[in-house]
Amino acid sequence: MISSLKTEGYLQFEGSQYKVREVDLGKGWGRCAIASMQLESTLLGEQNRYVSEEARLVDENIFFFIPTHWFKLSDDQLRCRILMEVE
Repeated sequence: MISSLKTEGYLQFEGSQYKVREVDLGKGWGRCAIASMQLESTLLGEQNRYVSEEARLVDENIFFFIPTHWFKLSDDQLRCRILMEVE
């Protein structure tokens, strides 16, 4: 599923498509899958628990969830924003 992601694409979950992107975060992080916060909300549901085992598996393959408008950023801009959050 995520392992076949090249640079940018979509992941289908529960009948909807969600944007995903792979970004090289460098600094020992390597290439990581990034997805939208909309997908994260769908995976966790209203009670902030995984809605299914499939949801848990998808979540484990995503390094970081971002606001949808961040997908417009260049790789360098996106890398900087993500690293500011995780470091």
